[in-house]
Amino acid sequence: MIAMALGLGVKAQCPLTTAIDFTATDCHGTEVHLFDILDGGQYVLIDFFYYNCGACNTTAPMMVQSYQSFGCNMHDVFYMEISDRDSDAVCQNWVANYGVEYPTISGAAGGSTINDQYLIGAFPTVILIRPDRQIVIQDLWPINNVQSVITALENQGVEQHSCVASPEVAIGIDLVTETEVTVTFTPNEDCASYAYTIATESEIQEWMSIAGLALPEYLWNYGIPGSETLSHTFNGLTPEIEYTIYAVPADLDGNLGEMAQETVTTTSGGSSETMPDFTGTDLNGNEIHLYDILDAGQAVLINFFLTGDPFSEDVMDDMTEAYRLYGCNGHDVFVMEISPNGHNSDCQAWAEQFGVEYPTISRDGGGNTIVQSIPVALYPAIMLIRPDHTIAKRDIYPPTLEYIIDAMNIENYQQAPCYEETLTFSTDNMELPYISGAEITVYNNTSEDAVIHRIQETNDWNNFCLITFFINGIEYGNCPDGLEIALPKGDSLSMEMLCLMVGKNDPDYIEDLVTLSSNLPDASFTVMIEHAWSIDENKVSTTLRPNPANNVVTLKGEDLGTVRVYNSLGQKVDELKAEGNELQINTTRYSNGVYFVKTGETALRFVVTH
Repeated sequence: MIAMALGLGVKAQCPLTTAIDFTATDCHGTEVHLFDILDGGQYVLIDFFYYNCGACNTTAPMMVQSYQSFGCNMHDVFYMEISDRDSDAVCQNWVANYGVEYPTISGAAGGSTINDQYLIGAFPTVILIRPDRQIVIQDLWPINNVQSVITALENQGVEQHSCVASPEVAIGIDLVTETEVTVTFTPNEDCASYAYTIATESEIQEWMSIAGLALPEYLWNYGIPGSETLSHTFNGLTPEIEYTIYAVPADLDGNLGEMAQETVTTTSGGSSETMPDFTGTDLNGNEIHLYDILDAGQAVLINFFLTGDPFSEDVMDDMTEAYRLYGCNGHDVFVMEISPNGHNSDCQAWAEQFGVEYPTISRDGGGNTIVQSIPVALYPAIMLIRPDHTIAKRDIYPPTLEYIIDAMNIENYQQAPCYEETLTFSTDNMELPYISGAEITVYNNTSEDAVIHRIQETNDWNNFCLITFFINGIEYGNCPDGLEIALPKGDSLSMEMLCLMVGKNDPDYIEDLVTLSSNLPDASFTVMIEHAWSIDENKVSTTLRPNPANNVVTLKGEDLGTVRVYNSLGQKVDELKAEGNELQINTTRYSNGVYFVKTGETALRFVVTH
């Protein structure tokens, strides 16, 4: 009765949800390994059947037709069928009767074991396994016609394809110079192999005539062979000549597909007077438009480079130094870099390796298109473009910092600082009595000359300060707007201040009293406060006593660390290391006068009298 029920096609789906791997040999002697097919990205459809099953015989033609609709195992889905009981000879007879082209595994060759592993209890049972090994159709039933199978598979995202292979190969032009053209050839999944070459029109016609072959056959017989994606550089070409790159693909049986071709003209190698405009996207997603930068008044310095190229790597220290030397894109010169071959991930690794802070445009951001439009002849190439769109230097060579500076000097582009260091005088540790004058002196202790870019005064109806400042005794007036004040190393700037606190009956604090911005990233200043300014002992945890001092002064505070002593000129006269929270400073060797102790962010004034 059970046998009769099965023969009549009573259905019971496969109870599994995850595929079990197997390896078996089909009735033609071909080994089939399930997980190898899945790991290759294809779905797998398995039709469990046996020869004398009536329903199996009914659905077999429909399965064969759907196999052809989905590309004959060459595309999204791979068909196979498994018998739980038939011999190889019986399965071969079945295959011949129904024109089955996909693998058929007999019971004797492993089908019985696989059937038991998948707990198949009714026939036919058609299951579909996704590439991630999940069984997404446990029993495709009923199969009324071929469309039943097609619809079920399409609902799982499987697309229809033709069984006839359509081999193609794409040509991508990567680099064009005077004598070289670099090309990438990319075959599609139907392309088993291809052949390619480069020639002028007259050359290819002559070669075809000598061989007595049409172009596709000539390429296939005499072209350079390829099978996978590859990059090839054609060299020894003639400058300023139009060439055509040809490629002809073939399928597994050697049937030729449609020929591909791209035309390119080699460069003259000389510089163009006007730089062509371009727009690219850098690694951070910012749109970089060349003419927008130039039209805003900046020159542009571009490093054209190849990822993985040791010569391109050699110039990077000098490029990043030039970027900093000329103001980090904030002044006369805007620096960027462009790669025609490196994708975003490659260029991101490059930027991290060399500490690149300026925009990087990769192949994904349009780098390859940009270099072809210029064109760029060799790599690395460092190009300087003037704000009027003309090329000042097509290739700074040798590509060193010295020659970059020389090119900048010829164009009169000035070096500039990258950063502005801000020094703020606020009342965190100072208090200002009502209507009081004060003097603040700032010493430039940096190893370079500084430029004070901004002096900002608090100025509102409740807190009103007038500031007059001097450099080495020369008066500069009341905070002139936009004035840049040179402060050479070792010199000092003095500010005389008068602050009124309108409507205030009691002393109060004035926030951010004065802010100075300098042009040095490592600016170091000594600040001395005179006259009416006083330290609020309740707000300052560091103390210095006695003051005035004779032979010794004691500094107390938390985590003192390195302590520096400066004289009234802002010159460092001593540097000491504090162990713990107290340090005694021997002042016997100091001349009489005013001194300044600095520890961390705390600065205290004391006087020495002997």
